[in-house]
Amino acid sequence: MNHIAICCTDGSDLSLEAIEAGLSLLDRAQCDVRVVTVVPRTPADPEVPGLMPSGTFAPANATVGRDLADSREEALDNGLATARAVAERFGVPADKAQVLAGEPGPTVVHHLEEVGASLVLVGTRRLGRGARFMEGSVSDHLIRHSPCPVIVGGEDVAEAPEGPVVVCIDKSERSVDAGGKVVPLLAEGLPVALATVVPVGITGVEDEGDEELVIRRREQKASKILTAAADTLDLPDAELIDLVDDTAAHALVALAKSRPVRMLVVGSRGRGGLVRAVLGSTAEQLVREAPSLVCVMPSRH
Repeated sequence: MNHIAICCTDGSDLSLEAIEAGLSLLDRAQCDVRVVTVVPRTPADPEVPGLMPSGTFAPANATVGRDLADSREEALDNGLATARAVAERFGVPADKAQVLAGEPGPTVVHHLEEVGASLVLVGTRRLGRGARFMEGSVSDHLIRHSPCPVIVGGEDVAEAPEGPVVVCIDKSERSVDAGGKVVPLLAEGLPVALATVVPVGITGVEDEGDEELVIRRREQKASKILTAAADTLDLPDAELIDLVDDTAAHALVALAKSRPVRMLVVGSRGRGGLVRAVLGSTAEQLVREAPSLVCVMPSRH
């Protein structure tokens, strides 16, 4: 069975670098790789008077209708040319390149649902939290709403990343599910590691002044979580990494900065809009700050 992997691009260097890095990790033999680009829709009914993109008021006449139709066709032609150029660069057949029309984020999500995609690859600019909240981005929309895992690459990602793919495990089934969706799509022989983050203090240790006891309990807790995940994912040879930090995102970003990491895989639990805007999430912080690829399984999955 071929798994559909959608490369979402605007033709920019950033999106091309993210796609190149992401595709380098996949088993192309079992992936049906496709390329899509999105162009905004023009007014659906050019006969209705209204404001033109220039800000001028347009009368309802045939000339305006023709101009808008020509503009729409030109945008679609340019978008298709971009998609085909990207497809050619990555060895994807031209008939697997497609241009979509609409608002980029929702349009891509609808397309992923329509084709039953297993994975989507996209680039992102590492804006600060405030800028991302105000501006939004296609990658932001995808990691919240995509029906499949999303591989995101930013400016710092190497074109040919090294190190293991690190599946980030916590006590939730979602984190293991994320690994179960992504690991089978990876190229054969690619190293996989499992990482978990345990807090500095351990609940249930009566005397936390006993440092050796706290360390031992942390190690036991991490070992239990990682061993169970390795068994579930059938990864007996996976490297097991236990990290100590009260903030999971901070620990995982530090890991990716301290050693080569091809990709961090994480399941997103999702939050309400206001809470997410103020606090963000582990997945979103990794996308903003990690120097590696990040693969997120959205909470809706």
